[in-house]
Amino acid sequence: MISLFEAAWVIARRDFVASVFSRTFILFLLAPLILIGFAIFFGTMTDAQDEAAAQPTVAVVADSATSAALAAARERLAAGTSEHSFPVLRNVAPAERVAVQAQQLLADEHGAYSAVLSGTLDRPVLTGPIKADGFVARRLQLLIDDARRTAALRAAAAVPPPAALERVVTGQAAGNLRMIRRGVARGGQALIFTITMLLATLLLSTLVEEKTNKVIEVLAAAVPLDAVFLGKLLAMLGISLVGLALWGGTIVLTSTFFLRIFQDWVTLPDVAPAIGWPIWIVLLILYYTTNFMLLGALFLGIGAQASNIREIQTISMPVTLLQLLVFLLAFSVVGRSSGALAMTAYVVPFSSPLAMIAFAAQSEKLWPHLLALAWQAIWVVLIIRVSARLFKATVLKSAAGGSFFSFRGRKRARAAA
Repeated sequence: MISLFEAAWVIARRDFVASVFSRTFILFLLAPLILIGFAIFFGTMTDAQDEAAAQPTVAVVADSATSAALAAARERLAAGTSEHSFPVLRNVAPAERVAVQAQQLLADEHGAYSAVLSGTLDRPVLTGPIKADGFVARRLQLLIDDARRTAALRAAAAVPPPAALERVVTGQAAGNLRMIRRGVARGGQALIFTITMLLATLLLSTLVEEKTNKVIEVLAAAVPLDAVFLGKLLAMLGISLVGLALWGGTIVLTSTFFLRIFQDWVTLPDVAPAIGWPIWIVLLILYYTTNFMLLGALFLGIGAQASNIREIQTISMPVTLLQLLVFLLAFSVVGRSSGALAMTAYVVPFSSPLAMIAFAAQSEKLWPHLLALAWQAIWVVLIIRVSARLFKATVLKSAAGGSFFSFRGRKRARAAA
């Protein structure tokens, strides 16, 4: 009789070939690329519009000298920060009754003003809703103070010349390294989580068709159930790795092409994860594999208890919510090297891959990853073993129509015993 791993390899090869060499696999590969392409296209088109819509516009109802002083102050301050750090100032000629004019401007849907600034620099008046007391009022106060300060210095002939800033160029600062590495850590977590959620969830419905066609009974009679579960898990992992190779290659080629064109305008940070890019990428692949195997084994075991697609649809939402909770647990410990929450994320097998890839981006220690990978592998074996035993006890040995979600089947089986 063949060994468990040989049987698992036979089943994995059978499922892998049947899936990869099918017509639907082409759609499976192209769907994410098309989705990402449309997201980038529409995101680029709407980004400028969203930024413009999010920036408030203030009507300046004042004399020309006041309007010019505020515009000059805004230009000076925006040059040192960003254009979106201050509201857009639009000059409006004052009417005889400024208070009535301000109400009319605020009601003008075409102008879309968030507030109206009137009066002078010494006695400014801001007219608008209570929300204007937040961002708009604080930024306008900065503009008014700067304009008044500049006018006072010019009146006293004491305007200082711009100071020449002397630069001493050094390597990366610790604060910048920490910030960028936190971004790398969370990016690795999001990548593993997103791909696993898209692909591992498919394992919920893997055994439903074979249970309906009685194929699973033939496989269970020929090889151990552990080999069946492990083989199907390895087949789906292989399919996902083929997809990742294509998607990753496409992204790398596209990024290289655009970087060569825009290398004079785009500057990437010269920062690597604490453990180094080569080892971090290897760990990213390993932790994706263990994360996929852990969740895939769990989903395969849960889906094996379902009798039909309707039950699969019922449990899909709770499974997705549990994935989100695990992701939030791992996401919350980025930047934490100790504490009860961090240790929980490292020890819980389903959050351990996500937490450890973040740890690799922020710490150069290698030995914790060896322990983590061994710990996760043990749990993969345990989950496969429990899922196989539960499937044998509740499905293969139950009466017809019985399932994990049906207590009638259990009662009939007990009565027959």
